[in-house]
Amino acid sequence: MSTVKAEFDATANEEGPKPSAGGTVFSRLAKNVGWLVGARGFTGILSIAYLAIAARALGPLKFGGWTLILTYGQLIANLVQFQSWKGVIRFGALHIAEDRPDRLARLFGFTVTLDALSAVLGAAIAILGVPSVAPLLHWSIDQQHLAAIFGTFLLLVSGGTPAGMLRLFDRFDLIAYTEAVGPLVRLFGSITAWAMGGGILAFLIVWGLAALSQTVAQWIAAIVTHGAKVSIGRRSFSKALSENRRLWRFMVQTNFSTSLSLFWMQLGTLVVGAVAGPVEAGGFRIAQRLAKGIAKPIETITRALYPELAHLVATNNHRIVRKILTRVTWIAAGLALVVVLIAGPGGREILYLLAGRRFEFAHGFLFLLSIAAAIDLVGFALEPFHNAHGRTGRVLRVRAIGALLYLITLAVLLPRMGANGAAVAAIVASLVIFIQLAFSAAQIVRKYD
Repeated sequence: MSTVKAEFDATANEEGPKPSAGGTVFSRLAKNVGWLVGARGFTGILSIAYLAIAARALGPLKFGGWTLILTYGQLIANLVQFQSWKGVIRFGALHIAEDRPDRLARLFGFTVTLDALSAVLGAAIAILGVPSVAPLLHWSIDQQHLAAIFGTFLLLVSGGTPAGMLRLFDRFDLIAYTEAVGPLVRLFGSITAWAMGGGILAFLIVWGLAALSQTVAQWIAAIVTHGAKVSIGRRSFSKALSENRRLWRFMVQTNFSTSLSLFWMQLGTLVVGAVAGPVEAGGFRIAQRLAKGIAKPIETITRALYPELAHLVATNNHRIVRKILTRVTWIAAGLALVVVLIAGPGGREILYLLAGRRFEFAHGFLFLLSIAAAIDLVGFALEPFHNAHGRTGRVLRVRAIGALLYLITLAVLLPRMGANGAAVAAIVASLVIFIQLAFSAAQIVRKYD
């Protein structure tokens, strides 16, 4: 652990960075970004490929039904699961700076415990919630059983602690390898399911096995390569709370803010399915995934950026923080323009090539959702910037306002415009969130002077 501490002490200290410190941070950030963008570019291509296979294999109606079951499980997972990897980085960086491996072990135990408890709670919600959701989504008895089983399994095999460990230890190479496991399992599993004429059940099994495989791979990488110690138990849990000031508050707030950030992505699909039917929901989902997929390699820079910002804020290197934020935001703005230019004129052709002629009807969804994705892309550095400064409450308030406006816009537009109304609501929410976070970041930066 002292080796990691020494590395960051060499590039950052409380008096401010030495002339070469900025270059060192940017070179390390560039290396980590290279690993993540390369990995995400690879997995992004795979994700589009296996989604296209599912669409072609199932057809619009069955694909829509599969989409609604999948989205139901993912929505519950995002609502109840803590973003434990963010807590590992935010407070783990401080323990590394102080060379306290004992506190780090208790922090890991705390986040592992939260992962387990939230998984059990979410599984119960997934099972108990099916009877209430089923009439709205027009699910048969078989589909209700599939939704309950899949949602339960997905929650029990997920957890963010191992990914946080690898990011904290600057092992973005291992993150790249382990995050490729899930998409590879989905790709080969989807090909197998298609070749065997499998239906909704087969594709749900593939998605569940992929989630399990990726979680196992990340735990193996975190423990075997770094021998990361995890201290579990009631006493360790209590000590972790006392040793990490505002830890519980941080975990709750980041969980809610992340849940709200995915709110319109998943709730929107379910609402479209309830109002317009499974075919429209399937088209909306595939358009949404494509819009996000175009920007995904760039958005993943967040995962490399957050650990760097956390370490720099922990050592008071504000000049480098401001420089990083400004530079990456301008780069993201240029890339966001490219996203819209690709998805707009070429949307129909993209859908035809990937999912077939039966999904061309979703090209309008794709264009509108690409605008929302582009806005998110421009402001991708703002949330990790706030989290690194411990301003999770501010992020949560911003996300809550965005979610509220999304619901209002959705209620007004969906009955009149169908799935296009849900896409417009996503644009409104993304724009409101970006404006608020940008204004807040400017206020924080002014305090540096």
